[in-house]
Amino acid sequence: AARCVTRATAEKALREFLGRVDYVNGSAGFLGKVVAVVLFGSMLKPEMDRVSDVDVAVEIVPKEANPERARATNERHVLVLESLGHHFRGFLDRHLFWYWEVFRYLKGGSRVISLADLKAEGEFVLAKPHRILYADGAWGPDAPHDPM
Repeated sequence: AARCVTRATAEKALREFLGRVDYVNGSAGFLGKVVAVVLFGSMLKPEMDRVSDVDVAVEIVPKEANPERARATNERHVLVLESLGHHFRGFLDRHLFWYWEVFRYLKGGSRVISLADLKAEGEFVLAKPHRILYADGAWGPDAPHDPM
């Protein structure tokens, strides 16, 4: 098990994470964008001086709204990367590269950030105490939100 970190260290990691969200959403180099960021877990307990990690769930969608164009753009991106020596493990690795590229960048190699997929784990995340840190119009006005 990893050592707990101070709240100051966790808050710094969270600020850096949110900076990466802004970078992804503003950069043409990424094919996906973040439409929601939800904080949950021990960071919501201000009385805790030390936390094990910063639990964050994100929803990532393609920047291109047209599914056919999004697939074609991703395939071109994959072909360029292959020409530069990148190896893909299979069909899903290639097909979902736009998503995993964003997800890995957001994680940033940080052991403090624990990143979850909001689409896959949203029911669990939103059923517990949580705080929506970021949501754009694509996430929808009916999205559950934190009453805090």
